[in-house]
Amino acid sequence: MSNSTESILLNPGERLDYFLGGALKMIQSQDYFSSSVDAVLLAHFMTIPRRSDFRLLDFCSGNGIIPLLVSYRTQAPIEAIEIQAELVTMAQRNAKINQREHQITFHYGDLKEFTVEHHLRFDAISCNPPYFVVDKTEALHSNPSVAMARHEVTITLEDWVKQAGRLLKRKGRLYIVHRPERLDDLFDTLLRYHFSVHRIQFIHPKPDRNANGVLMEAIYHGGRNGVRVEPPMVVHQANGDYTEAMLEIYQHG
Repeated sequence: MSNSTESILLNPGERLDYFLGGALKMIQSQDYFSSSVDAVLLAHFMTIPRRSDFRLLDFCSGNGIIPLLVSYRTQAPIEAIEIQAELVTMAQRNAKINQREHQITFHYGDLKEFTVEHHLRFDAISCNPPYFVVDKTEALHSNPSVAMARHEVTITLEDWVKQAGRLLKRKGRLYIVHRPERLDDLFDTLLRYHFSVHRIQFIHPKPDRNANGVLMEAIYHGGRNGVRVEPPMVVHQANGDYTEAMLEIYQHG
């Protein structure tokens, strides 16, 4: 798509960011929560086959960063749902800029009310949810859109785990990025809704820092076969530069 066409799709206050060595262009806005390292790492963490009969759904999709990143690794149709109408429109423009509008379908609505017929249940669901409960420990952001992205204002951890169980096939996979301080809630809720945790990877901001993120793969009715803890993902070197592993992910996904 030409630069002139890209500029037509940009609204005031928006910019283009680049991923996958420049192959993926993402519209971002100063008025909304921008795509973060967490979303990039979750897309990389997911195991998605190339075949076209695989069905993937992205919860809390924002401007569509996870579906778009994953679309470069598979021919499968991808669906996504987002509760903020402006972000759905932005995600649709992102799909158009990257010529993925025929592969990715973005739905506007509350994912708690999203339903599909039994035969259309999904093989995998990804979720980069709000991390923080609504209390006094983390002040709500003054921007309502950012507050919704960071805090459980419109949906709770239990809400989206419960809904994942309704929408996944048996043995379907749920891919999550969250905060380590919510691990007790995550394990408890996943087990109550018949998910077994299969794989975990901790995210560290620097080599000598405690983990500030966690990636999880859980299987719906998967049975308890033990949890595989993968080597940690370190984002920055001690000097603040990205690690080689992070540079590789940004370049190639």
